[in-house]
Amino acid sequence: MKLGIKLLAVIGLSAGLLGTTTIVNEEVQDNNQVVYAASEANLTLPQTKGYTKSRVLKENLGTISSKDKQKLIKDSIAGMKENTYEDTDPADARTVDVTNLSHDDQVEISKFTLELINQVRNQFGKKDWTYSESSLKFANRIAKEYYDHNHSCWDSDHYVAGIERAAKASGLNSTVGQVYEDEAGLPITSAFPGHERTMKVLKEQIYFNLKQMLFGGFAGSKADYNDTSRYFEWEHAGDLLGLRTTNYDAKTKKFAVSFSGLKNDESRISVHMISVADRYIKNYKKFDR
Repeated sequence: MKLGIKLLAVIGLSAGLLGTTTIVNEEVQDNNQVVYAASEANLTLPQTKGYTKSRVLKENLGTISSKDKQKLIKDSIAGMKENTYEDTDPADARTVDVTNLSHDDQVEISKFTLELINQVRNQFGKKDWTYSESSLKFANRIAKEYYDHNHSCWDSDHYVAGIERAAKASGLNSTVGQVYEDEAGLPITSAFPGHERTMKVLKEQIYFNLKQMLFGGFAGSKADYNDTSRYFEWEHAGDLLGLRTTNYDAKTKKFAVSFSGLKNDESRISVHMISVADRYIKNYKKFDR
């Protein structure tokens, strides 16, 4: 499954039985649109009982009832509203080139993203994913494949051929299709239309991407939070929370994040959230080097 709603800023979807979904939304978070309240990066599942492991899994299996779907949507709306984040760390005021981050900055962003993922996994009793230098090398190979062949999350699908080549070069199973990537697109704003952002803005935008992934694939601006039609996929959530199918879920994965741009459009920055289950590692020596 792949939805191509072409507006402005994008998040994509991890692989699975049904393929992938791209969600594109306009006016995501210009500086004058969104006011954040929180000073720490916390992601919390709604306290009511609509957003449950059972409903997320049933949604991904295609067995959810209409009544349960409405409860899942209701709590996803709550999740979008309740979770806010403003990075107040003075050290994050520095500007970076997102497509040419230093190794230290890549590690910092990967661990920031991972901490948020693990927060929601823990709320469902799931084991933490772990940061991996090997996964970072793999993520960078995938990002390079996207850039070299001028692909992005604005495409109708993941760049599977490139992911498979990167997997083979990394000692991973390259015959299982796209099972490694949750793909997102950094929101495009008037203040940051290109590939440079402050670390503050980068973290805030990734936070927003993760909210979208968890809460119904929300597509739109803050003014659209109550529009139930904006919530229509929980495959992202299923992948991040280990609630897809037994064929794709794993107790834990090795994780890292990389970014790629487009040669002819520097405003479109793809976020490659890469997770590797142990069962896909064919050559540990090759993967770890």
